[in-house]
Amino acid sequence: MKKLMLTVFLGLACAIPLFAQQAFTLVSSEKKTLKLDDLTKIEAQRTLGAKGTSDLTFTGTDLRLVILTGPEDDMLSFRIQGMRNPTLVVPAGATLKILFVNGDEDMRHDVRFGKVTGDFAAAPDAAETVGSTRLEPKTEEEVMQGEEIVLRAASTGTFKYFCSVRGHAKGGMWGNIAVGVKPDDKIKTPTKPTDSEMKDMPGMKPDQPMNMPVKKPGETTKKDDMSNMPGMTGMNHGHNEMEMSSVTNIGDPMDRESSGTSWAPDSTPMYARMKMFSDGATLMLMGNAFLRYTQVGSTRDVSVAGKGSRSRVDAPSMFMVMYAKPLSENSQLGLRGMFSLDPLIQRGYGYPLLYQSGELFRGEPIHDRQHPHDLFTELAATYSYRFKNKNSVYLYAGYPGEPALGPPTFMHRASAANNPDAPISHHWQDATHITWGVVTAGYSFGRIKLEASAFKGEEPNENRWDFDRPRLDSFSARISWNPTKDWSFQISRSVLKNPEPAEPEIRFLHKTSASAIYNKSFDENRNWANSFIWGQNYSNGEATNSFLFESNFDFYKNAVFGRIERVQKSGHDLVLNPSDEGKIFWLGAYSLGYVRDLVKDKGIDVGLGGMMTINSNPATLVPYYGGTTHTGFQMFLRFRPSKLKH
Repeated sequence: MKKLMLTVFLGLACAIPLFAQQAFTLVSSEKKTLKLDDLTKIEAQRTLGAKGTSDLTFTGTDLRLVILTGPEDDMLSFRIQGMRNPTLVVPAGATLKILFVNGDEDMRHDVRFGKVTGDFAAAPDAAETVGSTRLEPKTEEEVMQGEEIVLRAASTGTFKYFCSVRGHAKGGMWGNIAVGVKPDDKIKTPTKPTDSEMKDMPGMKPDQPMNMPVKKPGETTKKDDMSNMPGMTGMNHGHNEMEMSSVTNIGDPMDRESSGTSWAPDSTPMYARMKMFSDGATLMLMGNAFLRYTQVGSTRDVSVAGKGSRSRVDAPSMFMVMYAKPLSENSQLGLRGMFSLDPLIQRGYGYPLLYQSGELFRGEPIHDRQHPHDLFTELAATYSYRFKNKNSVYLYAGYPGEPALGPPTFMHRASAANNPDAPISHHWQDATHITWGVVTAGYSFGRIKLEASAFKGEEPNENRWDFDRPRLDSFSARISWNPTKDWSFQISRSVLKNPEPAEPEIRFLHKTSASAIYNKSFDENRNWANSFIWGQNYSNGEATNSFLFESNFDFYKNAVFGRIERVQKSGHDLVLNPSDEGKIFWLGAYSLGYVRDLVKDKGIDVGLGGMMTINSNPATLVPYYGGTTHTGFQMFLRFRPSKLKH
């Protein structure tokens, strides 16, 4: 009963932020492409407000507005009914159907609505706001990108609308919106910056947007020109648009960052809370927690040291904080910390998971259960440097940390984001993600990366609260390749010294891994993530293999996900009788699940879901498991930060 109350309490604690109401609610959004004739027709259908000196007052509750970006001589501004950044006065509870159009020839823009206190920073915090995505500039054929968003005013008071692109709101691209109240006569309003103010803004000049070189007709901006723009420290310029840099390596884009120093496809969505500071530093919070009931099939006793049954109420969790601080235009310090409440909630014997193996509890080997993770799963620092040719180098040190071995760990893969279970092939593919002592050096050519690590080969001890003694007695190397924004490949190999305390006969374990990860982002509401992973363990002349395919399709408030696994495990891994210890068995696990978000894009997402799993083993294991196929299921509430908007 105490355990149930503890998990309920943790779930309620995670849900507390849900009751903090945002100023506006995003009802829907739809991208459009327009020409001048289309825009003229649409503007004829807009709701006209009463013009004041610097405000537009609306009386209806269903309003249609058109927001345009400013002309080239006043690019950091909005135009609504021909007025520059007017204060919008709307009734309480109003619904605003807004068409935002980017008519700028050089820069991307968006429009966000919400509560912003004080003056705008160079990189405003848009976490508590809603609005459009960042739209591309107007094409040479005079085709403009637009996005129609529907907002509902959820609170009364005076708020702001602004462009969240770095430097734009600080440069004057913002306005006020008064909901259900009369604007204060002393309310601060934006003014057009003077030439001297424009020169003082990072990366801006009055005659050259974002300090870009003047382009000749038909000439494109060179990537080398982008890299030398002042004020762009901490930005990655290796793509068609400026992107935030990875915490691990200043030369890699943020969206590519995954567990340790591994790569994900550049198009992978990020579920995180992010804060940007005026000095270019960034802070990100990530994680997830599953409050659930899980049950596995078969007749086998899955307890260890007398603890645990085939069902459990639990809450697997992972929390991560990442901080990046630019040291110069081309160098960066990164800090990463990752934690888990498993030692408190799962206790030492973990949760039931048929055919899972690895690690100890009270000196006994764990079988058919997933062991808990340590309280501290990563405490790491990185230094990275970008060369003039856009190649980059970094040094990563973790206590604990993750060496350059295998694909991104399962809890960091978008293809596994909604699956509460660890793969049963975990110890063949990505089990070294918690290593008590690791140093990695890497060199990135942009799309190809070479890495080498020295680390401790022995797995963590069963005390999940302490700090194990570090060693650098094992080695690994990895090649990663991201040929396009949607694909990520890696192949890696390592030699681990004395990896299993319970198996002293394994002096050296050779691990080899290869993976292909594909992610396709169709739009803001649909994303399809897939991973195929092969992992092999080789020791004492014997090799065992594992294969995994997992997929996750997010669409609006729904997600369908699944996982297929085939893995070879020995009787020793499964803790069978001595007569069967040396035999090798092919095992299978096949899962299919569904999640429906009850709360979405409110700073934290809460999803209600379930999953069914079918396990299979050969007939020779019937005396242990009571059959060749076994069915398990689980129901859960999933908590995670909302997706970062770009």
